[in-house]
Amino acid sequence: MSGRLTRKTILLAIGALLTSAVVAKNVGGGDVGGGLRRKRTTDKKQNQHRRLTEASDGVDQELASRFFLPSKAQAELDEIDMRELLFQMNVEMNLDMSMSFVQTPAPTPLPTPSPTMSTEAPSVSTMPTLTDCNNPGTCENRLRDQIFAVSVRMGTTEALDDPNSPQSQARDWILEECDAEIPIDPCTASQLILNEQRYGLAVMYFGLGGDSWNVGANPGQDKAVGSGQWMSGLNYCEWGAEITGTGGSYFQLVCDDSGNVLNLNLQSNNMVGQIPPEIGVFFAMTSYISFFNAQTGALPTTLGYILPLETFDVESNNLEGPLFQPEYAGPDGLKEIKNFRASLNNFVGTIPAEIGQWTKTENLWFADNQITGTIPSEIGSLVEMGAFLFYKNKISGTIPPEMGNLNKLTWIDCEDNQIVGTLPEEFFSNVELEEVILKTNSISGSISSTVGDLNKLNTFWVSFNQISGTIPSTFGNLANLQELELQSNRLTGTIPTEFGTMEAIDFISVESNMLTGNIPSELFGTNLAGLRILYLNDNQLSGTIPDNYGSSPRLKDLWLSDNLLTGTLPIISEGEFLFLEELLINNNDITGVVDESVCLVRNNTIPGGQLGVFHADCQPPPNGGEPQIQCSCCTACFV
Repeated sequence: MSGRLTRKTILLAIGALLTSAVVAKNVGGGDVGGGLRRKRTTDKKQNQHRRLTEASDGVDQELASRFFLPSKAQAELDEIDMRELLFQMNVEMNLDMSMSFVQTPAPTPLPTPSPTMSTEAPSVSTMPTLTDCNNPGTCENRLRDQIFAVSVRMGTTEALDDPNSPQSQARDWILEECDAEIPIDPCTASQLILNEQRYGLAVMYFGLGGDSWNVGANPGQDKAVGSGQWMSGLNYCEWGAEITGTGGSYFQLVCDDSGNVLNLNLQSNNMVGQIPPEIGVFFAMTSYISFFNAQTGALPTTLGYILPLETFDVESNNLEGPLFQPEYAGPDGLKEIKNFRASLNNFVGTIPAEIGQWTKTENLWFADNQITGTIPSEIGSLVEMGAFLFYKNKISGTIPPEMGNLNKLTWIDCEDNQIVGTLPEEFFSNVELEEVILKTNSISGSISSTVGDLNKLNTFWVSFNQISGTIPSTFGNLANLQELELQSNRLTGTIPTEFGTMEAIDFISVESNMLTGNIPSELFGTNLAGLRILYLNDNQLSGTIPDNYGSSPRLKDLWLSDNLLTGTLPIISEGEFLFLEELLINNNDITGVVDESVCLVRNNTIPGGQLGVFHADCQPPPNGGEPQIQCSCCTACFV
């Protein structure tokens, strides 16, 4: 629907929506409306205040008449984008609205037997009641009308009939404010919008166990409590406490200058229950953060009503159901999303092609869920994305070459999925990459030599795949690389001597491949002063152990087992291997006597060192004879 909707059109279309909703309800129709912290994180969670423009004052007679011609009203009502209509209605801050609604009589009840005594209180109708703002008894009636209108839009009308539902509790709570010293205003147009949000916050409080929250709890809903506690008689913009933690300080609830809810940050707050559909009334909200809680159930489709939403973070909860629903992630879904974090839940479903419309997204995290399907090629449209984390899911298919368009991507983690195929050459054109974690998939093919162009790379994990070919010597160009995991693949050839120029390296693992040739002496020495872990085991390496193997100043683990190494174990100089904890040389062809210099770094000597695990072929053969290695300080002997 093109153009801005007018005031008259908004009222007429809302009236049409409510009329059809009430009729549908009375004749048995359906509801109307929508119903890791990872290992570490480097991004800054930002919230921005977005200004809303006012609607024009013109009258779109054609649109209004189209939806109220008796012959066309029912057939063409679906053509209205109700989300856009409601959004524009909410920003019409000066509109002189009178929330009166068309009433449809309920069906005539069946005859009942003779009346019997009952102790149950009569139920209160939630149907709209025609009122007049000049009527002294207007307040409660108009609030009921407005709450009913909200429930129609949010798809929760039936909940109002359940006295234990969050919606019913919130309604009863807000109705009490008609008798407050300064009563709630149910008639002024600008206040109607704020009343909706006050009601929405109350529904969230009751629906997410507010009485047990770590911060903001107000058991008994004492109206007299001060700022920083929810459900008080204060302006709800004062409910949000300021919280200070290791990451700085933030407010639980932030409003814009007009009093609209702008940010909700309820992280680590002992929230239990379902996120209610009434979250959709916060039409100006840019940020919802509630990670590290116990929220359950599915995400409400009414997220699609929050057009300015930029940050949505529900990591580490117990949420389930489809993650990407069309109401907010479909063709007409949200367009302002920058941070979408949903890791460590139980979400299902696939990644829709429409994800390509989230062109402003900077962080897309849904790791440790049960997402299936493939990565759509449209992911290449997310050109602002800096972090793409979807490890521990069930995603299959290949890495699309369109991912080479993500020129701002710094972190990708798809560990423990079912990815197949090769790493496309285009992937290595993302020169801002710092962390590449692709381990535990079924990726095949070779590693492109252009990996050496990723000069900001500090982590490269591709272990437990089916990668073949040789190790590119261009890894030596990566002066910032700290962790290199290539183990458990099908790599052949030699270990590049250029590894010796990776000055920042801390961890190297090439174990369980089919590598041949000698162990480069360049792997040891002060040039790799930060190297702590070196796993070269379970290959076909030959030759002798380099004489300078003890010169790595901070080496902690050195695994050389299960190769074809020969010669003797070199002696070490005083002051070497001061930090060595594990030395594995078993299952090789090494012979001779282990020198006392090595035994002196055992952790059971005085002054001793740190070496607590020392494996060698020091077990005598079963048929008798001398062991392959004479060792007086080994912790485990092999034949």
